[in-house]
Amino acid sequence: MTSEGIRDRVAPSGLRVVTERIPGFKSVALGFFFRQGSRDEEEAFNGSSHLVEHMLFKGTRRRSSKDILVEIERLGGISDGFTSKEISGITIRTLKSSLKPLLSLLLEMLEESKFAEEELKKEKEVVYEEMRSAEEDPQDIVFDSFYEACFKPHPLGYTVLGKKKNLETLSGKELAAFYRKSYTLSDAVFVATGDINQDELFELLPAKAKLFRGERKNRTRPLDRTTPIHAVTTRKDITQVHAALGTLTEGLNAKERFANALLSSLLGGGMSSRLFLSLREEDGLVYTISSFLDLFEDSGVSGFYFVTEKSKLERVVKKIESELARLLKSGLHKDELDTAKTLTKSSLILNMESLTHRMMRLGHWKLLAETFRTLEETIKEFEKVSEADVLELASRLFVKKPLHMSFVGPVTERDTNHLIRR
Repeated sequence: MTSEGIRDRVAPSGLRVVTERIPGFKSVALGFFFRQGSRDEEEAFNGSSHLVEHMLFKGTRRRSSKDILVEIERLGGISDGFTSKEISGITIRTLKSSLKPLLSLLLEMLEESKFAEEELKKEKEVVYEEMRSAEEDPQDIVFDSFYEACFKPHPLGYTVLGKKKNLETLSGKELAAFYRKSYTLSDAVFVATGDINQDELFELLPAKAKLFRGERKNRTRPLDRTTPIHAVTTRKDITQVHAALGTLTEGLNAKERFANALLSSLLGGGMSSRLFLSLREEDGLVYTISSFLDLFEDSGVSGFYFVTEKSKLERVVKKIESELARLLKSGLHKDELDTAKTLTKSSLILNMESLTHRMMRLGHWKLLAETFRTLEETIKEFEKVSEADVLELASRLFVKKPLHMSFVGPVTERDTNHLIRR
């Protein structure tokens, strides 16, 4: 038991099980999570994890893909699959009365998926359509290019979808072998949240799991780049420039993650943030401006995303740099840190009202985090952060480290080279 309502156990099969009982709900959220994502792929097979996620819904030894979907919805379930750079999984949100049969179905999908060639051929076409959608979305492109600039050749720079050429020749037999090798008990956890009987649920899990055994996979930490990288994708069919600027930071297990989140919030986390007020409200340079913070197991990125017309691009970049300089020179405004803490606390509490969020939170904790913190413990960590902590981190991130940039729109490298901070 890690905290009131949360149990962390290991089933006789070796499967790790985390459950959270939340009285008052008439539904439950179930999910199988794997410490497997695009960062765990070889470059030639980039995209395989995402394709596995799709194929888990495409038929077992006992059911067709149609049978799976019909059964889930007949029982009132809402299913989903996801793949990220570090984690993948399948989840179902359903009524308490359907918990047992849908848990059985999830296990069947994980243990008996066929990876049939005919289904794989069709699903590849679905994934290719997903790729085309991403290739036409400037926001998707700018972030894919930004992560590549920050990390590549490290696999954290790979996209989750991968490349079409990697998937075209991949057979069902090869994908099944990849699944058996990569999705093992050592890197798996089952999570359930809702008004559940935790002991009864634990007993529903089979004594002998058919999931594959193997060692917990090792991950290599990406190296910090010492020179700034910038990427440009020229798109003459759009009129605005989408841009991402940022730098590498420590990962989700670092103590500075709390100061990092507050720094990101006060710079661009809301409509009262520094960059929103300065670039949009005061100068009218952008419609969209926000900060982002993406923390991985052993690394992370902190930065800013904005959209503006080409003629304003240089002014926006210079304005962001001047705001960062002003922050370091003059410190925080009165109540600025308190506002960031209150917004962060509010976001944490509001998210905890979602069963799905609570399930995802527990899955990520068990697979990636070194320490579990309750909501109250997490809030206390944020309250400990001082102005000095925030300013020291800001100096380290945005002065002492290179600022990587990615642009998508009616611009060329020649248009943006002078924006790079050497």
